Amino acid sequence: MRLACACLVALLASFGPSGVAVAEDVSPAACSRVEYDAAAPAGRPPNRTGPTLVGAGIFVTELRNIDAVADDFLFRGYVRATWCDPREGFPPDGGAFGDERLFLGPRADEKMDGMWTPAGYPVNQVSELTMSERVLRIRSDGTVSQDVNISVRLDADYDLRRFPFDRQTLEVQVESFTWDRDHLQWLADDTITGFADGLEIPEWRIVEVGSRVEEVSVIRGSAPFHRYTLFIEVQRKTGFYMWKVILPLLIIVALSWSVFWMTDERFAGRSRISATGVLTIVAYQFVIAEDLPRVAYLTLLDKMMILSFLILAVTVLESLLVARHQDSDPRRAHRIDDRAKWLFPTSYALMLALAWFTTPA
Repeated sequence: MRLACACLVALLASFGPSGVAVAEDVSPAACSRVEYDAAAPAGRPPNRTGPTLVGAGIFVTELRNIDAVADDFLFRGYVRATWCDPREGFPPDGGAFGDERLFLGPRADEKMDGMWTPAGYPVNQVSELTMSERVLRIRSDGTVSQDVNISVRLDADYDLRRFPFDRQTLEVQVESFTWDRDHLQWLADDTITGFADGLEIPEWRIVEVGSRVEEVSVIRGSAPFHRYTLFIEVQRKTGFYMWKVILPLLIIVALSWSVFWMTDERFAGRSRISATGVLTIVAYQFVIAEDLPRVAYLTLLDKMMILSFLILAVTVLESLLVARHQDSDPRRAHRIDDRAKWLFPTSYALMLALAWFTTPA
């Protein structure tokens, strides 16, 4: 445990956003940036004249199981909270850590039991929070930094209207359980916020990582609370759906148009080709439905499926129309097929383009 905590100290002291080395902690909530007196009562926030500022930063080490059906995802990472509490200050002793005292693991837990803390927790958690490798650092001027490794499943609000070409925003929402905005305000600490260089997410690509602070109203208090939110914007990798779903779908539809070159073929033969395409598209819909929640709106892939189904249905009607004129007016039957050869592909392409551009990003 002590070795793991020591590794955590080295990691968080050396790396900032996206694994870039940064200087010693320069949190906006450090005592060098704010001035509180040391006369606040024990157990109360250290700032008696206003809200205590707490710097917050999250370093993402792993994102897994981004599940649109369950509306959640698995998050692992290091969370840092920094604040100024002059009551915890001490004369520099020139020890191994200079003007800083270091508490690891159980000693950090024991020390925190007897001091004021922000009492932060992930608001959008949907499973039990697992914490490990806690590190507490206190500087001689009273600057307190708490680093902890957490693992938790978090709730997410997925917008699947452009699936499988969608972008999603994953959020880690941190809020104090005890102290409202009049006693505590979060500040984004960009010196630690970011993600590991080697972080990879199956099926997803990280686009942006950032943070924001906002006020929210909650039922547990009459005054609003401050909330720190880390947002991670990810974009779906579409290769699987392009090669396994969309390309076969386009090929099936294109093959169904072979009936336009079969003017002399009877309706039964032509309709078998179109019916095979219709059944294949229905089967594809059942397969895709297993990976999506039962949302009330249509995804982009749903629209492609429906348009493909409709174009195949109209192909059957075109074959029926041709069959009516095969014996009585063969030349008219040929003209219908000739026009269908360019009308159907053009209409299909235009409908797909319309679906693409009218689906909100």
